[in-house]
Amino acid sequence: MHRDVNIVKVDPTLKNETPYWIIIAAGGTEKGRVATFKYIDSSKLLTKKEKAELKEFVKKLWKKYPVKVIKNGRVTLITMSSKAKIDLTKDEEAMLKKIAQAVNEYFRTRYGGEVGILWNADTHQDIIYISCKKWGVNDTYAKIAKDAADDPDQWPHLPSDHYYNPDTGMGSAPYYCWYYAIGAKSYYELKQYSKAFQGLGWSSHFLTDVGNPLHTGRELDQVLNSWVHYAYENYVSSNWNSGYNFKSVVSGNNYYYSIDDPWDATVNLAKYSHQYVDTLYLKIYNNPDTFKTDKTVKEITENCLLETSKWTLGLVKYVIGG
Repeated sequence: MHRDVNIVKVDPTLKNETPYWIIIAAGGTEKGRVATFKYIDSSKLLTKKEKAELKEFVKKLWKKYPVKVIKNGRVTLITMSSKAKIDLTKDEEAMLKKIAQAVNEYFRTRYGGEVGILWNADTHQDIIYISCKKWGVNDTYAKIAKDAADDPDQWPHLPSDHYYNPDTGMGSAPYYCWYYAIGAKSYYELKQYSKAFQGLGWSSHFLTDVGNPLHTGRELDQVLNSWVHYAYENYVSSNWNSGYNFKSVVSGNNYYYSIDDPWDATVNLAKYSHQYVDTLYLKIYNNPDTFKTDKTVKEITENCLLETSKWTLGLVKYVIGG
């Protein structure tokens, strides 16, 4: 059952003005301002004087480019208080870059590792295995699909191959889901079942990738603040079999979407999860110490996994027919 979630939307005119829009947007909320100062203060690379200068700078920047938060039912819009165009000087750009570096330093210290392009191996593997078993697939073949599901993360792909942004049409996930699905379907019809379920596992990887909202947008932001992405993957992984037990969302679903074209199916799943990308990104960015217990983050994850499960069940049905 999908849960209603309070969604945050950032005005595109703000997001498109500067790659450092999130620092400007932070000035619109108390949590955003507190988080920004926390990132600066926690830096071990900045001197005490530099920290004071950055905090003074960002306070002036928030006054220069005021942001307002407009609530309308379950949707909260973050936008500029005026229609004045953001026109940053080179010095302002340099200062914002220092703040962005402090943010990355904070997340790197807290979460470690490098940003990935996946949910995590268990997520990919469990979703397709559970989906195969729900259609009565022989365990041997279900395990072939499961073992193949995380293979694409080891391939020499570009990160964009695991993404799809429905606003811009950028990302190749729909193509790869379609390509491996039609191959799997052909092999299944030829009764070459091992190859069929291997292809199904590969195809499911690209479908389930776009069930993660952070695989559907905010690409540049995730380059600048890559630890937001990593922190979310860490959160889902830590709560997959324990804690919130997100795996149970997939296990408990018995509904599916009928698929005629795996390409379109991937696009449709991306459109669903994309509605949450701003909310999720800002929740993590502004609440680095508490987002893991945030009700909204949990509900977004459950909603997206439920939707992903429905499309994955449909993908299995597409390949094996019947």
